Amino acid sequence: MDCHSANTRIYSLIFLLLHLSNCALIGLEEEESTVTPAPTGFLSDIEGIWSLGCTSESPYEQETAQIQGVDFVLETLVYSDNDSACSVARYSVKKHYTNLVPGTERTLSNETMGYNLSSELKEFSVTPLKSEATNTMNLNNYCGESSWQTNQTMNVAGKDCGNGANPILNSKVYDRYSFTTESLYLDGSQKTYQKQL
Repeated sequence: MDCHSANTRIYSLIFLLLHLSNCALIGLEEEESTVTPAPTGFLSDIEGIWSLGCTSESPYEQETAQIQGVDFVLETLVYSDNDSACSVARYSVKKHYTNLVPGTERTLSNETMGYNLSSELKEFSVTPLKSEATNTMNLNNYCGESSWQTNQTMNVAGKDCGNGANPILNSKVYDRYSFTTESLYLDGSQKTYQKQL
């Protein structure tokens, strides 16, 4: 075998290897491009009014969650320790979240599949509804305030109301949720709300 013939074979082998290598890379690129992104939620799926009936033990509470567009308003009515029927509310707590953005699908703490949910806090307020509750709040300096008035709303964002400092206004809030046509589950509080018709 002469040198020219040997060189020709070597060049042919090199060309073949490069060609096969390019084919392999093209195959990988095609495979990567077909990866399906994780599903994301839609706000239209959870739009409406959802409620949580009177809790079965103290503190007795009722909650209503209203989702409209990019806004989520959660209102809690709090009752006295002996009002197990939730008949006369002592005070209310309102949390208004805005700029709702549903995220990707994930497994929740109750082992169901749901979605991430981010928002911003627009309002966090408390309103005493009975004079007895107003007096108790002022006496105990509730949320660091001693100027409560019946049926007058007070901002409590960033204040400590007994469970550590509340988030400040405009702060980012993150939660997770799942839903059916009849119920909405919020993973942060681990509460299930029923759809109101």
